[in-house]
Amino acid sequence: MTTRTRTRQAPPPSRLNAVSIIGDVIAVAIGLGGSFTVHLVGELPVAEVGLTFLLPILIVLRGRRLHRPRLKVVFYLIGLWLFGQVLTDLYRRPPARDWMRGDAGIIFFAIDLVCIAVLLGRNEGRKVKFIAAFAIGSLLAARYQPIDLYDSDPWKFGYSYGANLFVVLVSCYFYRRRQYVMVGILLAGMMGASLIDNYRGPILGLLLTIVLVIPVIPEQIGRLRILPRTGSASRVAVLAGLVFFASWSASGILHLASSFGLLGEEAQNKNEVQAKAKGGLLLGGRPEILVSSRAVLDSPILGHGSGAKDQKYVEMLNDLQAEYGAPVNLSYATKVGGGLIPTHSHLMGAWVQAGILGAILWFYLFFLAVKGIIRASSVRPALAPIIVFILTGLLWDILFSPFSNTRRVMVSMAIVIILDLLDFRVAVSKGPERTFRRRPVGRPYLRPTLRPR
Repeated sequence: MTTRTRTRQAPPPSRLNAVSIIGDVIAVAIGLGGSFTVHLVGELPVAEVGLTFLLPILIVLRGRRLHRPRLKVVFYLIGLWLFGQVLTDLYRRPPARDWMRGDAGIIFFAIDLVCIAVLLGRNEGRKVKFIAAFAIGSLLAARYQPIDLYDSDPWKFGYSYGANLFVVLVSCYFYRRRQYVMVGILLAGMMGASLIDNYRGPILGLLLTIVLVIPVIPEQIGRLRILPRTGSASRVAVLAGLVFFASWSASGILHLASSFGLLGEEAQNKNEVQAKAKGGLLLGGRPEILVSSRAVLDSPILGHGSGAKDQKYVEMLNDLQAEYGAPVNLSYATKVGGGLIPTHSHLMGAWVQAGILGAILWFYLFFLAVKGIIRASSVRPALAPIIVFILTGLLWDILFSPFSNTRRVMVSMAIVIILDLLDFRVAVSKGPERTFRRRPVGRPYLRPTLRPR
């Protein structure tokens, strides 16, 4: 008796190409719609509306791409966050609209992550298309659907993020060809644009990108090794030193710009007042951290509920101006309305509203982002500039930026980038000479091969 063995035939190339093209089109469409919103009960990004309809299709066709250990941990923690939010709301009993909005934000975040992981996971070329589309969509949204704060600062609250994202992505083209001077010129140019506008976040992010991905320190000279080997504790210490240097340099650049009168009078006065604050420039610019910390200490386990409002904390923010010498902009509390507890942080916002179960996810993502930056800075893949820029931005947002609805898609993208870096070995060698070797004509120049570690 003979046993027949069946071999599964691979789909024909034409079918594979068609599926790939459809995936690329969807990724571009989602990227373009990531910064536009529509009003459906509440404000929802256009991208999320599309991803909600695509969710069952993507799970049925490519659901196996979600079977990754670290990704499962992220989903477990998102579920824990939702459980903490529901538990807190049952105890606090916020208004039904706030309750629905708080739970919906977490659920949509999970939907975004599922779809983005299926669409973009392990596909560097599609990531490039998505990021380019998101950058263009962000610029178009700033022009045709600006947010309320746009009139006060069009660069900071409009064009900055999209412009920075696009230019850093373009710099990857030159980075792959080892044209580091051109990379430095592009990134320094965007730093200058933010410096003139006194927008400090991108200055630090771009400076960190420059010092972490451009080989300003050679790996070795002849047989003499200058930098410790990749993966060693000494190499991590060197990277930490570069981060400290970049942070110190960013502060020095702002100080010099103010000294030479390159900033406007209002921006110069703002920097001087914040620098004299007891908490320094950082706490001077983010006094909400002090208020959200008090709110967490008052209720660390359950939190204050969805759309947490308490006029006591708004008044506390005002009182801190006298106590810490930190300037306070009460227009923030006025715009969000109704005495919303000031947090201005992914981490503190989740902790204040959902309690400790909401904070665990952001602690974990912060840890993963640090590991991702270390890996990207060590192996320096072709997309290293945009990877480091996005991940340093994620670290900043976890600590110092609110988790708005338009941020959910890009945070999902950042998580997929991290997981691909950590779960798969990028096909590059240790030195930049081999890392950016030329590929045969016709192959995508920004698509390093990924293989399981």
